[in-house]
Amino acid sequence: MFPLLAAQLYTLFRWAYLGTVTRLQIDESGRFNYLFIAFGASIDGFPFLCKVIVVEGTFLYGSYKGTLLTSLAQDGNFQIFPLALGVVDTENDESWRWFFTQLKVVNPDAMDLMIISDRHKSTAKAIDEVYPLASHGICTYHLYKNILVKFKGKQMFPLVKKAARCFRLTDFNDAFSEIDECDPNLHGYLQRAGVKMWVGVHFPDDRYSLVTTYIAESMNKALSNARNLSIVRLLEAIRTMMIRWFAERREDASTQQTQLTCGVEKRINVTQL
Repeated sequence: MFPLLAAQLYTLFRWAYLGTVTRLQIDESGRFNYLFIAFGASIDGFPFLCKVIVVEGTFLYGSYKGTLLTSLAQDGNFQIFPLALGVVDTENDESWRWFFTQLKVVNPDAMDLMIISDRHKSTAKAIDEVYPLASHGICTYHLYKNILVKFKGKQMFPLVKKAARCFRLTDFNDAFSEIDECDPNLHGYLQRAGVKMWVGVHFPDDRYSLVTTYIAESMNKALSNARNLSIVRLLEAIRTMMIRWFAERREDASTQQTQLTCGVEKRINVTQL
């Protein structure tokens, strides 16, 4: 019964929403395997956003017990801008590779593209394989959490954060040298993590204000109740939520007196006080 319902919903998304891209993969027995959906509104809107994509996977708690993969950006109003989603069995090399392969169709690989993720090995491997031109950054929040686990105590935390947020090479070198003097093991760990992936001054491209996967965590929270549902009902909940979000944002944009967003206007007003 489920493959039939999933196929019906898949068809609904594909034909009812202009420009929407959907992919449904089933196994040899006709059972559900992978699903990918990118709404037409998301595809049309991404070229006008900063070229930074945040990806993350989160558990589903329904009868399927699968994993929801999300691809998100941030719009000009500093709000979550969903790009695509996928439902897979678990986070592994194969599922992430399949997801990024579908994502590449709607968000092509490019040298000015930045993809931010946690430190899941399968995610990093798939990004390198499918998006070789794009830059890969890791979430600094996950990096900090790993440091707390591996290196007990918080005394080095301020210095690591300072190094991560440096935008002048001399400032970073000073902070990183101080870390080496205080804790050579931590210094080596940060080097192995890939300096280009977490240090502002070494970013090959502009990450703007996105240095964590917080927007993905916010998306997961918004879907916290829906993640307990069956996959068909989960997809319907996502569809309803995204339609509401885009409608509300279109209404907000229509009331703006300038070409700037509400969020930008607020920041300008704060800096002028």
